[in-house]
Amino acid sequence: MTVQARSPRANSISLAAWNQAIDDLIQSRRAEEAIPRIRTVLKNFPRHLPSYFRLLQAIWILRRWDEGQDWALRLLRADPCNELAWAVLANAAEERGALSEARGFWKRAFEQAPYSQHIRAGVVRTTPGKVDPLQLTSNTFAALCRMDGRWARAAEQYTALQQESPRRVDIQCALLESLWRAERQPEALHLAAQLSRREPNLLIGWVVSAQVGDETDQALAQAPLASLDADGEYMAVRFGTDLVPDRAATINVSSEEAAWIGE
Repeated sequence: MTVQARSPRANSISLAAWNQAIDDLIQSRRAEEAIPRIRTVLKNFPRHLPSYFRLLQAIWILRRWDEGQDWALRLLRADPCNELAWAVLANAAEERGALSEARGFWKRAFEQAPYSQHIRAGVVRTTPGKVDPLQLTSNTFAALCRMDGRWARAAEQYTALQQESPRRVDIQCALLESLWRAERQPEALHLAAQLSRREPNLLIGWVVSAQVGDETDQALAQAPLASLDADGEYMAVRFGTDLVPDRAATINVSSEEAAWIGE
């Protein structure tokens, strides 16, 4: 007679409580302990953007740049304006000795977060010659307008930048956010639909559709939003939205994992 092994009993845990415990580990710089707990979330939600971001935070502490490249690229496919992901790619390129590639990544990070000291240091470190690498450009000025909530001006800047670089998805996403925030809703919805059809993993396209679209737009946005950001955490931090599901998100964990939350 064969005896089947019993699988560990699954327990349902609040996703918010689990992630708060992970954040406590990261805040305490116990990144090595945080990583397996983040992977537990990803077993439940493989496309979960807050978990990608937390992995990059942990990798930043541990300086394991090569390990971070794949997660950075995954996050950038959904949010091309995430400066942490660009910075991780830049550090990985520097570690390989690919300074030209690193400089390009640092530049992208700088265009999203011109005030970050880590990013500014990376730009300076990888820029040869005496040219001031931190000078204000059209891209950084547009980012500053976006950061300051000058949405109408940001929309003007990003419209011009999109015409100069029509293939850059990060500029298109920044333009979409600016149009939406500037209450230019018909233009925002049109661009959101275009981006969502072409790049179905882009978060901002679905966010705008859910916020200002009609009932059909909102219904179509629900599944991708639930997949990318189950409890609306990333959207709340990144865009200040309140797009949360009717029921709190949970994850299934083993009994052994569930015991960790009470430690």
